[in-house]
Amino acid sequence: MSDLRQDIVEISTRLKLNSHNGLSTVFERLYEEVSRGAIARYHALLQLIVAIDLHLRGFDVRVEEELPTGFKADVYAESPCCSVIVEVETGYIPQEWILRLEDFIASRVAFKAVAYSIDSDIFILAIPSHLRLLIPNPLLKPIEERDELDISMIRAMVTRYNRNQATRIGWRAQLARIDAIGYINVEEAIVEYIRLNNRNVKLSMLWG
Repeated sequence: MSDLRQDIVEISTRLKLNSHNGLSTVFERLYEEVSRGAIARYHALLQLIVAIDLHLRGFDVRVEEELPTGFKADVYAESPCCSVIVEVETGYIPQEWILRLEDFIASRVAFKAVAYSIDSDIFILAIPSHLRLLIPNPLLKPIEERDELDISMIRAMVTRYNRNQATRIGWRAQLARIDAIGYINVEEAIVEYIRLNNRNVKLSMLWG
């Protein structure tokens, strides 16, 4: 049995999920992606916990879901009320940027908001509960309150470390948003959500 399969069994046992829980496709897709080296086991484990949480909230859930932009959403969930994209941030830093850790993470957060948030009703960034998420200030402003300087700052952050991919989504900076942060407690296999965007009424349908 692979390490990820052990993780799946352990998490399912903790949460008392049976073999007919409707998540077998999610489990197999994550196992496949880890087996071929496309994603790390740790990243897959975080995706797994988020996917289970949204499934238990009544969503149909998929992982590594390809979007119209060509990017793949870590977790994509749909229900009659709304669609949700959750991107997982592990805090990984490539060695060449280790002395610019904070700026690199903030840039990656901006990139994810620009790349993914328009493709769902709710966009969430999820991190392990022991980490702190660095969110660029312009993304904390409501979309309608941002000025040209804010939009330029978002575009600059998006292109700083990922210019090739960022050039085709730069126009989305004006509409990028982060609706909530999900704090993933791995030991308890739960997700706690902190709302950032009080103007997104869809969030109230989910978490009151």
